[in-house]
Amino acid sequence: MTVAVVAAVFAGVLPRIADYSAAWDLVRGLTALEVTGVAAIALVNLFSYAPLWMAAMPGLTLGRAVLSDQASTAVSNTVPAGFAFGVGTNVAMYHSFGFSAAEITRAVALTGVWNTLVKLATPAVALAGVALVGDVDPWLGTAALVGSGVLLLGVGTLLTVVTHGRAAAVLAAAAEQAADRVARVARRRPPSGWGARTDRFRTDSLDLLRHRWGHLTAAVVGSHAALFLVLLTCLRAVGGQGADVPWVVVLAVFPLTRLVILVPITPGALGVAELSYVAGLTAVGVDPSAAAGTVLLFRFLTWFLPIPTGVVTWLLWRSGVGQVRSADPAAVRS
Repeated sequence: MTVAVVAAVFAGVLPRIADYSAAWDLVRGLTALEVTGVAAIALVNLFSYAPLWMAAMPGLTLGRAVLSDQASTAVSNTVPAGFAFGVGTNVAMYHSFGFSAAEITRAVALTGVWNTLVKLATPAVALAGVALVGDVDPWLGTAALVGSGVLLLGVGTLLTVVTHGRAAAVLAAAAEQAADRVARVARRRPPSGWGARTDRFRTDSLDLLRHRWGHLTAAVVGSHAALFLVLLTCLRAVGGQGADVPWVVVLAVFPLTRLVILVPITPGALGVAELSYVAGLTAVGVDPSAAAGTVLLFRFLTWFLPIPTGVVTWLLWRSGVGQVRSADPAAVRS
């Protein structure tokens, strides 16, 4: 399926939208200063997600956070169902760093929730910005409203689970019953103990959120802002007709693609993300060739570049870098 989707996008759909040769000419026309600027922003983005793990896992050092984040991103970008394998990579590495299963589960859950909440909030922020510079396109407005509605629902659910023990127990029981039905249909072993695990998660998360919700929020917003700046910098550097559209308009395109790829159809959303970004940029007035050149450069820096760096960090970890070999828990924070 992955090969079919990628082939359909790059060999079938995108060539009908943009001229690859014209897009490549625009990319080749980058000056040394523009290349330096794009590379600098891309480098910042490459390491921008590590602080979120540090916020969600007290005691985690920057070096270990970078090792795990880069390795898991490389897995996610290359393996079918890569997100699940990426999370598995995080779990294995953090376990080797000396963290408990409960600490790792809490960090994975909170980073995932915070990441999704920002993805849902960004369309509404972009809509407000677009409204200040011109008319709001109906499809942008609709997407922003839907995202805002889901955001409110998600925030409400999170607050309910974390702050109300009885409500959390009811939601956990309902989720376990639904999972039980699915398991029986699939002839799998039904789940159990979700209520107790939810209560432990609620207690642990509430204490962490009281002290570190600001750090979590700043870290995840910073990570998304860094990724957006790579896209915007690529657009400005590549140039072409329409490449000077206001940044808030580009911001309106950015989160919609992030919502589209919430469900990973291909590793790292390869093909799907490119098509969505090019379609969005052309919809707001960017020339198709400029849009294609921008997106291909952007995806090279944000999809391909983490793969070799992730391989390097994985090899370093396999050689023992960052791993805790002592039984002393204090070694985690050394």
